Amino acid sequence: MAAWPSYATVLGGDYGVQEREATRRTPFEDGGIRQARAFTNALTARRITAVLENDADRIRFRAWAAAHAHEWFSWADPDDGVLRRVRVVGGACGIDYRARLGPSRTRSWRARMTLEGLWSDTA
Repeated sequence: MAAWPSYATVLGGDYGVQEREATRRTPFEDGGIRQARAFTNALTARRITAVLENDADRIRFRAWAAAHAHEWFSWADPDDGVLRRVRVVGGACGIDYRARLGPSRTRSWRARMTLEGLWSDTA
């Protein structure tokens, strides 16, 4: 199993967690709704932004994402430091890259994405 690249640091202030739907709602013709648990464990979504310090890191990260973003990989959750098995929602196409110019006109990159995995599934 692949691991999250060490050069892609996750911004601590740009991190969010949301539980995914574990139930299925079925509306009936009479207006009633049946709601039942569809999965024993729901996936947890984590919205993150990774910092890529320069163009070379962005190129390396894009190559890593093309090879591994669609499959499960190990990632250290910044919330509690636990290594978890996650994948990028949408694979490599689910990553949004944004350039940022620094004070010395050097360019860094922010890669925004959503990771999904089971909270209990550790790597």
